[in-house]
Amino acid sequence: MMRALYSGVSGLKTHQTKMDVIGNNIANVNTVAYKASSMSFQELMYQTTSSASGADATTGRGGVNANQIGLGVTTGAISNTITTQGATQTTNDPFDLSIQGNSFFIVNNGSENYYTRAGAFYVDGAGNLAMKTTGYNVMGWAADENGNLADDITALKIMSAENQTSSPEATEWARITGILDKNGSKLNNEGQSISLQVYDDLGYSYTCKFRIMPVQDNQGNNIDGSYTIALENILDSNGDTLGANNYLQVAGTVAALDDITFGDTIVDQQDYSITTSITNANTSNPVTTYIVKDHDGTTKNFTDKTEAIAYYNQLTGLEVQVDDLGDNDGAVLESSFDVYGFALNYDVSNGSLTSIGGNETEVVMNLNNVKASMKAVTIDFSGSSNVANGGVATIEGVAGDADGNMAGKKVGTMSSISIDGNGYITATYDNGNSRTLGLIAVANFSNASGLEKQGENLYSASLNSGEASIGEIAAQGEKMTNGTLEMSNVDLSTEFTEMITTQRGFQANSRIITTSDTLLEELVNLKR
Repeated sequence: MMRALYSGVSGLKTHQTKMDVIGNNIANVNTVAYKASSMSFQELMYQTTSSASGADATTGRGGVNANQIGLGVTTGAISNTITTQGATQTTNDPFDLSIQGNSFFIVNNGSENYYTRAGAFYVDGAGNLAMKTTGYNVMGWAADENGNLADDITALKIMSAENQTSSPEATEWARITGILDKNGSKLNNEGQSISLQVYDDLGYSYTCKFRIMPVQDNQGNNIDGSYTIALENILDSNGDTLGANNYLQVAGTVAALDDITFGDTIVDQQDYSITTSITNANTSNPVTTYIVKDHDGTTKNFTDKTEAIAYYNQLTGLEVQVDDLGDNDGAVLESSFDVYGFALNYDVSNGSLTSIGGNETEVVMNLNNVKASMKAVTIDFSGSSNVANGGVATIEGVAGDADGNMAGKKVGTMSSISIDGNGYITATYDNGNSRTLGLIAVANFSNASGLEKQGENLYSASLNSGEASIGEIAAQGEKMTNGTLEMSNVDLSTEFTEMITTQRGFQANSRIITTSDTLLEELVNLKR
């Protein structure tokens, strides 16, 4: 009879424990990534009043089973439904992450790692990716400025000073596109201008000013399809000119021209073609043909000249016309010169590009000779044409190739951060660059149910969980989803049902105690 009392007491205690488990599940119905627990019972122990005996062939008696009286119930196991995925809640916070699979995030409190399914993260004041609830740092592989990942995991500091900006890039490619109409008013007056914005290695911007002029014959008539395009100047971001002389250097030494005769003595001749033996100091090629004019643009007869200086255009790699051409009396006939660039030719039958600077489609402007921080820019003219467009020119300069590559960029400021399904953290900058900042690591266990709950949505490894296997989530065939959180996997209908059965079990065990007490009372009353 006393055994029944104690069995009832053990039943009350065990059912109370189960009610505690149920109550904790219901309390955490809205806890991020909470995993519901379930409890199973087991028999406590048995008192054997008589042992079993086997059959005896000699006596002809059969075997007898043992007589055992149970002494109650106790907690068998409290299990976690840790591998059951919770529903997904949308938060639209880019740092909220949910895992679709069985992996765990790794967080660190400064001394040891913990594991969690709760991906409610944020960036703290030091720039670390951390848990909102505890401030524990999220672990992963940090990336260098080239996007190369480190070998070992560490706390992910994604908002460090070096990550706030993206390095500038110098322009290395450009295109001239659009229509050059031969009847354009600008083209036939001051020339058609083109602007092209470029960047240097430091992120400073410059505007290159080009001018296209028609080529004329000896009678002053435009030659169809024939033009020259010259880089007249470069302006910095403040609008200050760098100066045309920055592009020129003396091609060779002063040459004596005493025995050179320039053309015939014809008063109305406009231009003179001359041939000299000046050598280009940069290319070792002779500078041969020049167009020579008087200083005021008018003609002047001359037959005996003293000296000439040739200039080399560092930008185009071409020779330019003679400067300081003087006569025997010391009078300067040519005191200024133009920076001639490239011959630009189009097919007169269809208006397509024939050549630029003697090449099929491209020329190189050696801007690195203007400033060391600049790079040589290859300019592709294949996108331009010389066709009728009502006298309106649409020709323009565009930095970069057809895909926008090598266009150059300013220093970029971080504009956004995103985390993809594989856990890669990518920063986007306002100069168009993007950069990998790190990769979030995940852990897997041979027996995830063996993890020990530490509170605060954290787990720690135990002897029965196995060691953490750390790697990329993609290697597990799983993924992360940003802007979402995993919800609790508590099923309220199941919990309420369990609550009812637990309540009835508790009530039944209480009846055992009261009934046993009544029997004992009757026993005590026998003395009366």
